[in-house]
Amino acid sequence: MKRLWRACGKANEEMIVLEKKLEELRLKPAGSELTAVLNKLAYQYLHSNPDRSEACALEAQDIAKKLGLLTDMAKSCSLLGSINHQSGNYAEAMAYSWKSMEIYEELRDKNGIASTLSVMARVYWSQGMIDKALEHYHKSLKGKQECGASKDELALCHLNLGACYSGLLRFNPALSSYAFAEKILKKSGDQKKLAYLYNNIGSVYGKKGELDKAREYFQKALEIREDLEDKNGIASTLSNLGSLQEDLGNNESALRFFIRSLELFEEMGNKRLVAYICGSAGGVYTRLGFLDKAEELITRGLEITRNLELKDWEILCLKNITDLYEAKGDLRKALMYSQELKTCMEEHLNEKSMDKIAGLQVQFETEKKEKEAEIYRLKNVELLRMNDQLREALTHVRTLQGMLPICASCKKVRDDDGYWQQIESYISEHSDAKITHGICPECMTKLYGKGATREQV
Repeated sequence: MKRLWRACGKANEEMIVLEKKLEELRLKPAGSELTAVLNKLAYQYLHSNPDRSEACALEAQDIAKKLGLLTDMAKSCSLLGSINHQSGNYAEAMAYSWKSMEIYEELRDKNGIASTLSVMARVYWSQGMIDKALEHYHKSLKGKQECGASKDELALCHLNLGACYSGLLRFNPALSSYAFAEKILKKSGDQKKLAYLYNNIGSVYGKKGELDKAREYFQKALEIREDLEDKNGIASTLSNLGSLQEDLGNNESALRFFIRSLELFEEMGNKRLVAYICGSAGGVYTRLGFLDKAEELITRGLEITRNLELKDWEILCLKNITDLYEAKGDLRKALMYSQELKTCMEEHLNEKSMDKIAGLQVQFETEKKEKEAEIYRLKNVELLRMNDQLREALTHVRTLQGMLPICASCKKVRDDDGYWQQIESYISEHSDAKITHGICPECMTKLYGKGATREQV
């Protein structure tokens, strides 16, 4: 079996073992071992079975809350944040992430805080708030560094930072982040992540207009993914190479990449990406003059985009089908699809506006919580400072307490050990007071007579 199959088989074996362990633990009183297994299962099912993942995380959260298992509760909340993010429930994702953050801060768990910051960053990224995502990924990286995270974890942090910088068109910081990650991944031998990295670097160079460099890195990613038999990765990189060749004006080459990519996406049943490739390849067929084939693919892509409500790619298909009917000379259909394109773009703009409003609401709520957390933190800092000042003051204020035996004649004081000593010595030993000597007016008269003054003495 190839490496990819072995990895999938290993993951499935782990799930089977965990499910069996879960059945055994359900026969015993609920405890930390049960919540730990439920959280592990939630993580394992995160991408393959979101419903099962959510059920495990919710159960873990409920048990941990009842038993006061704060660490397990924080983990389950963080997982629920990831699950809701994956489902597109961004407000819920952020709410769960904040629950997790509050518990981790109470526990002073830097690694947990850093991981939750990463979940928050992904939520921001998905809503197009790339600057906020970047800010949270930076905080996550700092936390990971402070708690001695592994090199692989740091590489992943830099991959995320690189993607944010690329999204903000800050290409030099993006390439710097990717270069840091590349050094680690080459040493660790993580080929899957390395292929992902090269694919991202290729995208950066593509945005920069350095198309030869982009092609070089896409080709590196493709070679690794073919070696791993990573069909999804192969199809994605082939699609990137197709778009790149299209930008270079190499339509025949672009079409070859698109068709290979389409075959793989069809084999995997990935309808979303089938729709995208149908629209893209159809556009290339139009430019090459294969109008019937173009009509077949674009019509298919358009149908899928409408069924799945994929507005971005519906717009692509409508644009290309309008060009197709213009090329065919069927101006009536070209006008019809042109009007549909206009309506679709307006609807998409409205949806984007609503998404932006929803995203801003999430941002407002998050920033409010961040401010509340900062106020709470500052109050604690001030309280600690005041306590330190009081402790310091107490160490400098030593008091004489209890009954103090003193001689009625010579005024010496008896200490705890029964020894008599001058009162000046006793006070100096038992307090921080400094003794100085003077003469009161009555003693001055007694010793030096009436009319004596301090200056005369």
